[in-house]
Amino acid sequence: MSEAQLFHLATLGILFVLSAFFSGSETALMSLDKLRLKYLVEKRRSGADRLEAVLEHPDRLLSAILVGNNLVNIAASVFATTLFVELYGDRGELMTILVLTPLLLIFSEVCPKTYAARYPEKLSFLVLRPILVVMWVLTPVVWMVTGVSRLLTRLLKGEAARPLISEDEIRSIISVGEQTGVVAKEQRRMLHGVFELSQIRVRDVMIPRTEVVGIEVGESFESVLPIVQQARHSRFPVYEGSLDNVVGVIHSKDILNFVGNRGEFSLRELARPPYFVPESKPIETLLQSFRRRHLHLAMVIDEYGGVEGIVTLEDIVEEIIGEIQDEYDVEEVLVRELGPGRFLVDGSASLRTLNRRFKLKFSEEHANTLAGLLMRTLGTIPQEGDGCQVDGVTLTVRKVVDRRVEAIEMLLPEGPRPTP
Repeated sequence: MSEAQLFHLATLGILFVLSAFFSGSETALMSLDKLRLKYLVEKRRSGADRLEAVLEHPDRLLSAILVGNNLVNIAASVFATTLFVELYGDRGELMTILVLTPLLLIFSEVCPKTYAARYPEKLSFLVLRPILVVMWVLTPVVWMVTGVSRLLTRLLKGEAARPLISEDEIRSIISVGEQTGVVAKEQRRMLHGVFELSQIRVRDVMIPRTEVVGIEVGESFESVLPIVQQARHSRFPVYEGSLDNVVGVIHSKDILNFVGNRGEFSLRELARPPYFVPESKPIETLLQSFRRRHLHLAMVIDEYGGVEGIVTLEDIVEEIIGEIQDEYDVEEVLVRELGPGRFLVDGSASLRTLNRRFKLKFSEEHANTLAGLLMRTLGTIPQEGDGCQVDGVTLTVRKVVDRRVEAIEMLLPEGPRPTP
């Protein structure tokens, strides 16, 4: 083999390495986890900020890599053809196709791309400086190619750039984290609860009017004190005439301060101004309002201005972390299993909770609780023994107290079973 042929062979080897470099760099840089990179930037890893800056303009990066790779592959074809023509004469061109194509495919495409896909972070930092040099050398060509590609993209009207990560992807990451043991079960519930805040309305979590303990504004200290002592909460709406005319909200400590210190007692003067919110308000925005106003309780009103109930900061927090039981709370069992597919459910159980637990599809548009759904379906005030079917689920009234449905037997169709 002559010196010229040896030169061609050595040059081919170098071109193969360069082709593999460009192919591997493209895969590594394009598949690098952007969230992981942001974490590395925050941790001040060497080169991470520069790598992030390069990836902010993927069109320039891809243009440089693809132009460089194509130049290398064209040069490899030229040198390979020259070498094989010298060695095999007229059959040289055919030999170039038969030999060069599989070699380029295996050693300059498949192998480097496979390695880069497996170790994108390691390889990205390794190739960063050489790629920056290539981008600088090919600057004029890169600008021209980038300009043409942007023009074509505008003409074709491609999809708008998607966000770095979507809500569904975050939910999937959380679920995978639970499966792998990185995220605990309770942590998963809390994280999912944060995302659901924007979908939950005040009416879904409020304490209904029938359960609200209010205090008439003209009550004396002697009559108010027993109410405060027996109640299981610390804040009370103060009303004049009826609960539809709330004039303020009072804290139990403001009343207890008068124990042993009998000054002039006036609920009107002690009460703080009430905060009213519509029942349709998302609890996510209500939480922000509570934080800005330094409040813990709001009066919930309907479309006509009548008081529907109250909502507290604790009610919202419980949507994230679950039920909070303090020393005054009596734990309520809303669902009790009677047998396979049969459950005794408290009438106040929310449809959202039942849908999530039993994978049901009860409509929440016109009712918030199971009792409300049953009454709306029947069209009358139900009596014990009355029943109906909703979305394949059989509901039967088991207990009614003062027109209030206390307990409902729920018979599930074949399939749905409760989730923990």
